Amino acid sequence: MNCLSFDVGGTTVKYGVIDESYKILKKDKIPTPENENDFIYSLSNIIQENLSIISKVSVAMPGYVNSANNKYLYGPHLKYDIDFSKLLNFTDYKFHLDNDGNVAAYCEYFLNYKTKYSNLIMLTFGTGVGGGIISEGRLLRGRGNAGEIGHMLTSNDREIEGDSGKKGSFESSVAASVWTKKCEELTQENQDSELAKIFATKNVGSVLFDNTLNLTNSEQAARDEIIQNISNGLLSLFEIFDNEAFILGGTMSSEPFDLIELLEGDIKSRYKFPSRNFPEIFIASQGEDSGIIGAAALAFNEEN
Repeated sequence: MNCLSFDVGGTTVKYGVIDESYKILKKDKIPTPENENDFIYSLSNIIQENLSIISKVSVAMPGYVNSANNKYLYGPHLKYDIDFSKLLNFTDYKFHLDNDGNVAAYCEYFLNYKTKYSNLIMLTFGTGVGGGIISEGRLLRGRGNAGEIGHMLTSNDREIEGDSGKKGSFESSVAASVWTKKCEELTQENQDSELAKIFATKNVGSVLFDNTLNLTNSEQAARDEIIQNISNGLLSLFEIFDNEAFILGGTMSSEPFDLIELLEGDIKSRYKFPSRNFPEIFIASQGEDSGIIGAAALAFNEEN
């Protein structure tokens, strides 16, 4: 039987009916409700519309969850708690709840890498930085919410605050929103540069990683700083988890430009691994559907 999956964000809730071969039978989206009552009402209606063709409901949430109690606790982009047991006819289907970073990581692992790697880490670059850790073929959850990579403290710049509220957090210096903000600042400094001209057209921060551009000195310095900060985070994660691969996803995955090449070059030039190989780095492949597909994969495989 099929799974009805929800990928909840701060502004939009994407959802779809997924069959056991991970084909999307239908999908749609709604604006994210503004409080728990409206959220439960909206999801209940969608579930009732599809109840005859599903046996599972799986939800990916942008923050901390208590899966055992079917509760969403808090997240910087969705600041009210939700008790999913309030959903209409809650006992008529198998329910699964997880963090959106975990779901994205499991989606990439299950669909693309499970026959090649047993240990990988996914980082999602957006407004902040999310993450999910696959260890020996299973999601690493700790007491329930491991994998919040963006909340690591990595910077001495106490003026910069990430979505987590922690000043100097990893996401505060490397999130995709930081790339975009930096491009905007650089454009104001020099509106005639190659970067400024292409940014005006594409309006994505990842254009900073386009190796075909002739960057000014300040643009090159900004790129180098971001690349080095990302590299430092990847290195720290590697030393802790000894993973085989990194998967980079999020809003930039459709246009990463030369991000991987720049990261690999920076790591090779600054670090040595005489007895080990640094993990391979890949761009996520599933795009905007990774949330609903990954949520279904977790539900079908009973990852609890």
